Amino acid sequence: MKKFTRPAFYLPIALATLLFTHSAQAWQAEEVPEGSPVKVWTEAVEGSSFKAFKGEVEIQASASKILAVIQDTEKLPQWYHNTIEAKRLKDVGANQVINYTVTKAPWPVSNRDSVTQSTTEKLANGAIKITLKGVPDAYPKQEDKIRVPRLNGFWLLQPQDNMTKVTLQISAEPGGEIPSWLANAMVIDMPNNTLSNLKMRVEK
Repeated sequence: MKKFTRPAFYLPIALATLLFTHSAQAWQAEEVPEGSPVKVWTEAVEGSSFKAFKGEVEIQASASKILAVIQDTEKLPQWYHNTIEAKRLKDVGANQVINYTVTKAPWPVSNRDSVTQSTTEKLANGAIKITLKGVPDAYPKQEDKIRVPRLNGFWLLQPQDNMTKVTLQISAEPGGEIPSWLANAMVIDMPNNTLSNLKMRVEK
C-alpha cells in the first residue's frame, strides 16, 4: 500500500492536535506524485530546523468509519507511513489515550519512538478532531531508539455531502542527531503516503 517512497523518516503517530505556535509564514503548497489524491503543504516553524506539514484528502466514507480506523492503534503499521510498531499504553479518560509508536529511519540513523496523548472531541456539523500532543516522559525510554522530544498536531474529519475531508497536521522535533534535510524530505512523503493509504483502506 505504501506506494511512494523517498529517504524514509518522519514521525508517525497515530495520532495528533494542538494548534502549535510557529512562524507567521504562509503554508506553502508542495508537489506530490502524479495521480495522488492528497494535497500537501509545509511551513517553517519558528526556532526549529524542521518544517511542519499539513495534508488533506477526501474519503468516500463517514467520519465515524474513518475515526474507527485511526483509533485502531495496533493496526497503524499496516497503513501509517514508516510506522513499524504501535500500541495503546493507557486510557486516560473516555476520550483520551496515550499511544506508543516506532518510526523506521534509514540506516545509519536510529529509529525514533513517540509517546503521544490523543484527545478526541466532536465539533459542530458532525466534525471530529483528534488532538495529538507528545508526552515523551510518559513511557520509559527504549533501547536502540531515540525518543521524539516534541510533537504537536491533529487529525480533523469534516463531513461534506457524501464524503469526509480528512486533514492531518503535525509539527515535531525528531530528537538526536539527524540532518534537517532528511527529516524535511519526509514532510511530503509522510502525509501523502499516510493519507493515500488511509483512503484506500477505508474505501476498499
